[in-house]
Order: sequence, then structure tokens, then C-alpha cells
Amino acid sequence: MADTTVICAGDSFLLKFSEDQVNKTATYNWQTPKSIIVHSKQIYIKHKGLHSVKITDGKKQLFDTTYLKLNEKPKIKIRDTALCGGPVIINTKNKAYKYSWSTGETSEQIKIEKPGSYWVKVNNKGCFYTDTFKVTIANSAVPAFGKEILICENEPKVLSVKASEDVKLYWNTGANSSSIITSKEGVYWVKSTSKNCGIKTDSVTIKYKNCDCDIYIPNSFTPNEDDKNDLFNPVFQCDYGYFSLTIMDRWGNTVYTSNNISGKWDGKFKGNPCPDDVYVYHLEAIQKSNEKKVIRNGHISLFR
Repeated sequence: MADTTVICAGDSFLLKFSEDQVNKTATYNWQTPKSIIVHSKQIYIKHKGLHSVKITDGKKQLFDTTYLKLNEKPKIKIRDTALCGGPVIINTKNKAYKYSWSTGETSEQIKIEKPGSYWVKVNNKGCFYTDTFKVTIANSAVPAFGKEILICENEPKVLSVKASEDVKLYWNTGANSSSIITSKEGVYWVKSTSKNCGIKTDSVTIKYKNCDCDIYIPNSFTPNEDDKNDLFNPVFQCDYGYFSLTIMDRWGNTVYTSNNISGKWDGKFKGNPCPDDVYVYHLEAIQKSNEKKVIRNGHISLFR
């Protein structure tokens, strides 16, 4: 017998001697960690520990041993799950095992994006276990408004969520419907709850702008004196009682400043042409009609 025998826990292993090793008339005396067995020519072993046998063949005696080691079978149980508007991560949380998934992956976790039947074969030192599971599509509501929505003044924005009848919705306005109408600036959030997908929450900030008094600010100009796009200046659609424009280079040095709403930058600083580069502007203005302050920050590309 081998000095050490390794099997998977729950399995058994047959110990026996062939006739060319021992005569038919020989007698056997086995000793296992659990019991003593006499006269049996072979036994199945399954308990961890030392197993020995004394064989009497006439005047001859043979004594042999083997130590039985047990490797645990993998203990993995993956429950059926559902897709709730996005992929689901299946994680076995055991890096000691080796894995073979029906998707072809071999790590302890996989990302599933489609419904269907899946399986995983787990190997722990030669002891295998296979588990199967299903992934379905659950009824859920996963809002995705984005961080901010900018809309025109006096034009209420409708926020809506697609949800099945078994999904409950709760808005911070107190509404429980699938959609609401925003009436003022601020943060709006909605919470959806469902049996399979749990709780999902999303929020968005609503901001208003005066679309009738919008400011157009070019993002580039070419001051090469060809009479085409040689000057940089914002274009206003309303009257402003206050105006301030500052332009700086990438190191924060001011290259142009003006409080004249009709002023235009020719791409020069103290009469010298500024190099091709990206410049930063800061604009402030106050509307005459409602005293609303407007602030704009951005970049200008100068090309010659």
C-alpha cells in the first residue's frame, strides 16, 4: 500500500491485495481509526487516519500501513439571481479554489450582463463540485438622470422613471407617481423599491437659465489680421447694467480685462501678440431687467 492515500471527503477507497502478492489461504487483520476487521481480504476506507493490516500466510506475516488524508470538497452554493437594470456580480468569495465558468472565465467572480442558465466547476486539490444557477431579468426601476439639468426659465421639467406595476416610487416632493413636474430650482431625488432588486436611488440638480438672454461665447479665434474671426467678444441678447471680462494665460497672468460690454480682445497684451495657446476667461454681468447676476467661466483657443 502507498504510505499516504488521498481522497475527497465523503468518498471511499478500496484497499486490497492481489493473489500474486498473497496466497488465497492467507488471513487478514485490518485496523482502521474506527474499528478492527478480521478475515476480510479487502476493505473500503473513508475515515482520516492510519490504516494498517497484518497478513498471516502460513508461517509468514506481512505488515503494511497507509495514512488516509481527506481533501474537502468545495462548498459553493450560488443562488439564482436577477438583473436589475445593470450587470450582476457573482462572487464565490474563495480564492483558494480553482474555477471554470460556463462563460470561460477562471477567477473567483464574474460579471453577468445577460439572462440565462450558468454553471461553475470548482476544484479543490482534485476534489470537484459543479453548481448551476439562473439569471433572470427582474422588474425594477433604475433612474439615471445625470448630475445636473439646465432648463429655460418658466419651462417646467418633467422627470420620469420607467417602472412596472410592482415597483414602488417615492419622490422627495412626496409624489408616488412615475413622473413629476419640477417647479423650481433645486435637488430632486427618487427612490424605487422592488422585491427582487431592493432599493435604488438617484438624484439630479435642476437649474434654470434665461434662454431669452443667453450669452454666446466663442471657444476660439484667429487674430492673424485676415479680417476673419480676428477678435474675441461675447455676444449678448439682453441689456446688462454691469459687465466684467478677464482673460488669463495658463499661468494665471491677466492678458486682457474690460468693463465695456462692446469691448473686443485682439489677442494682444500691451501691444504684443500673445502666443498660440489656450486661455481662460471669467465673465460677470448683471441683467438690467431683473438684476440677475450671470457668471461664465471657460477656455479660449488662440490660433494665428
